[in-house]
Amino acid sequence: MRAFRSSLANIKSNKQICAASVGSITIALSIMGLFLFIFINLNSLLSAWDQRVQLVVYLNDGISADDRKRLDQLISRKIEVVSFEFISRKQAWAKFESSFSKESDLLEKLDFNPLPASYNLKIRSSTDRLAEIRQLSDILVSQAGVESVEYGEKWIGRFETFMIFMKVFLMALASLISLGAVLIISNTIKLSVFSRKDEIELMLLIGATPGSIKAPYLLEGMFQGLLGALVSISLVKLVQVYLKYQFQGSFETLIRGMEFQFLSQTYIVTIFITSIFIGLMGSYISLQQFLNSYYKK
Repeated sequence: MRAFRSSLANIKSNKQICAASVGSITIALSIMGLFLFIFINLNSLLSAWDQRVQLVVYLNDGISADDRKRLDQLISRKIEVVSFEFISRKQAWAKFESSFSKESDLLEKLDFNPLPASYNLKIRSSTDRLAEIRQLSDILVSQAGVESVEYGEKWIGRFETFMIFMKVFLMALASLISLGAVLIISNTIKLSVFSRKDEIELMLLIGATPGSIKAPYLLEGMFQGLLGALVSISLVKLVQVYLKYQFQGSFETLIRGMEFQFLSQTYIVTIFITSIFIGLMGSYISLQQFLNSYYKK
């Protein structure tokens, strides 16, 4: 309790320094929180798109009933295929007409159906999904009666690469921000320590242990970290509420049922723990430097 009271006294007597420290943590963690928010929603969006990724097998117009039956059996045996649907030429044309209903006058001028029959295959999610799709595509395109196979290889590859980059970038960013925040807090706490240099030296002279001197400052650093985390998470929540209010309609138009997601409990707890640890380490480093310089005298 004594350390706690002393910590509160330090904060009251050094309000500006404390505010600077909390501000530094808030800015650092807000940046990290916003990047996490962007990453979570990008990942959610890509997961929704991922569920829509289909492998389309276009068939020759003259495919025989036997070839189609064999192809049907081959697809149904593939474990990577979650489900599949056969689209006849008539069904394909009906879908095309409904998609371009505004251009009905132009469509009426066509006296033949240019669209081929096809299979739409939904592929399971896996860590090596692109390789599985490539392998299945090579097998299917070699079958009798198959004209071509399409699955947007470049699109899938680019987005998978982008998500890997985002994960590495966020980890690097979090490390740099944490290091920078520790150094900033260390310097702000150092100002507080040196402003009370004479008092601390007197306490050491009358027999106070380094632990009893460190405790209030360590608690102060933890408190600053906790406050910084609260403010930064609140700012990220405000951003989420604003974006949801302004752009939710457009987001749902892009992907039905999607909405802007806030940070998960795991991320929130991680931010709190990281923030408290940053405050603690910043205080510890500055106090240790002061005590080391004192004992060298």
